[in-house]
Amino acid sequence: MMKAYTYTLQEAGLEKWPDGILRLDGTQPVENPADADVFIYPGAIHELTAADLRRLPHFAARPERHVFFHCADHETKYDAPSIFIRCNTRTWNLESDPNTISWPWPVENFSECIDSSAGFKFDVSFHGWRWSKVRKQSVDSVRESGLRADIAEYHDFTGYIYDTPEGVRRRAAYRQSIKASRLAMCPESIPGVFPYRFFEAMSAGRVPFLVGSDYVLPWSGVIPWEDLIITWPAGAAVAAGAAIENFVRNFSDTQFIERGRQARKWWESHLQSNLWPSLMTQAVERKLSEQ
Repeated sequence: MMKAYTYTLQEAGLEKWPDGILRLDGTQPVENPADADVFIYPGAIHELTAADLRRLPHFAARPERHVFFHCADHETKYDAPSIFIRCNTRTWNLESDPNTISWPWPVENFSECIDSSAGFKFDVSFHGWRWSKVRKQSVDSVRESGLRADIAEYHDFTGYIYDTPEGVRRRAAYRQSIKASRLAMCPESIPGVFPYRFFEAMSAGRVPFLVGSDYVLPWSGVIPWEDLIITWPAGAAVAAGAAIENFVRNFSDTQFIERGRQARKWWESHLQSNLWPSLMTQAVERKLSEQ
């Protein structure tokens, strides 16, 4: 069992922890830093700089044993050997912070969308923010194809209006759409930002069609991603519709359903947020064993 020293607010120089608490279940708490296998900074670090991390009292002595959680869509380079559990990990994050652990976004449980016994009304679904060039090209290519598509584009991120009547309406419409569709198109929005729709599709038991590049998928080497999802490079977004047409033509509904069920299974076991404290412990132990 790992022995964990958890920083206090006083040591961090804070009055309260930021949103996004890091907790490693199943570890043994210790009060003496000399006894620790890992050092936990409980708050999310998306507002901290590399200099802030280096001011932590025990960082200089054992930086490689510090564990941090970065839950944000912007890039921050810490240039440290620490373990960074990072939502939205890109390949260039590994260049500056090689012990980064890729982590999913927290998304809703869309279990009510799994049942496909009523059949599929659409080949592909996309409900989301029309923002990036990749997203615009992907959506337009689907419109120009022969696909049966359910598309709803918005000029803002639904997460910003989550609890408003419009936010509730959008989420209900998305549930209906994803349940009625063979696969979910998940193009990147802000360049390089992993789309929430990817993990929502897995939660709903649907095949994600990921349009993007330079992503580092969570639990690589554990989750058999090549058997669950379909990927397409960002540079070829203008051909996303044709690519989806090809898959729809060559995959049976049985195959789509089975892929979706497997995607849901892995979301349940390795991605859903209510299991994060225990999953993060497993991921840190795995990372330490690789060092």
